[in-house]
Amino acid sequence: MGEVVRVYLDGNRLSRILITTGGIFKFFTFQQFKIFTVVFSKNILIYVVVVEIMKKSRKKKVTGKGRETRKMVVNGLKHISYQEMRSDYEALKNISCGDINTVGKVGNAVMDYYFFKLRLATKTKRGISYFDWIKTNWMKNESEKRFYEFNIKIGKTPEKARYSVFRLYYGAVHGFKPVIAKMMYCTYKPRIGVLDFSAGWGGRCLGAMALGIPYIGVDSNISLRGAYETMVKDIGTNSSPVTMKFQDAVEVDYSKFNYDMVLTSPPYFKKTKAVETYPHMPVYKDGEDYNERFLFPVICKTFKNLAKGGVYALNVPQPMFENIKRAGILPGLYTKHVMYVQSRFAKGNPKNTHKKYEEYIYVWKKN
Repeated sequence: MGEVVRVYLDGNRLSRILITTGGIFKFFTFQQFKIFTVVFSKNILIYVVVVEIMKKSRKKKVTGKGRETRKMVVNGLKHISYQEMRSDYEALKNISCGDINTVGKVGNAVMDYYFFKLRLATKTKRGISYFDWIKTNWMKNESEKRFYEFNIKIGKTPEKARYSVFRLYYGAVHGFKPVIAKMMYCTYKPRIGVLDFSAGWGGRCLGAMALGIPYIGVDSNISLRGAYETMVKDIGTNSSPVTMKFQDAVEVDYSKFNYDMVLTSPPYFKKTKAVETYPHMPVYKDGEDYNERFLFPVICKTFKNLAKGGVYALNVPQPMFENIKRAGILPGLYTKHVMYVQSRFAKGNPKNTHKKYEEYIYVWKKN
């Protein structure tokens, strides 16, 4: 009695192979499954049939027409190899405090290696992420189409030209530069540890790791967990401890942590809505609701548990700073550091080519 091969296929994809004994031959279809039962007298023929089916199914799975994966999109914008990431991290570590150029890009490749894909999945001020936007018929918008063609003419690749359109019309999700974080740590020299209650895209964590400063990060976006764990595993073996809490910062007991510096950049919130919307971020009715339920309570809790003589630094837009000032929840401002943020206009845009948008890192001290 020969061997019987049953090959179960869902469409063209091989799902399962089962070898049994029997002496029958039949073919039938059941819903999406096609079941073939064939008798062979030699085992070698069994493997020939199976291999041919597997090759066919793999070919169709890989070569689907018009399929653009997220990995393809990311690589088309920023293709960063593991070695390039490691080299950039070494450069971040080795740059001396006196030689830091805060408008430079040292450390950005490390941050983007782990977090750029997650930033592209985040909704901007227009309520849509880049990954979702590229699925729309955006080329039907005449102004967006013209700007895309303009970027192609100045030499950008199609993917980068498309991303320039998105950044101009829908906004971009920026990360806090690791080199700026390192500059702040070099300036204020925390010895116990740094608390970051809106950890975000890893820039402030990388700055602390580069200097060997213990880092405590808090973020409600649990989608970031894997990126942080991988980053610390890859490059954090010789640095000081990194502690991450993925939960709403309002619910954290900060008395359990030791830190003499707070450096963070909480979500920006306009009067009526958030500038960026992160996965798992609580929903707030407006800016007032955001202040009352999140920003003000977290500032009070984290400042209360800051070590005496410690430094409290917030990167926020000026309207949010004014709200904090009016609330009277922090002492008088100690100083502020200018922070140059890339203009929302892409390079080569014929209008406002020299326009610069300034933000500040506001600093308080605890006596």
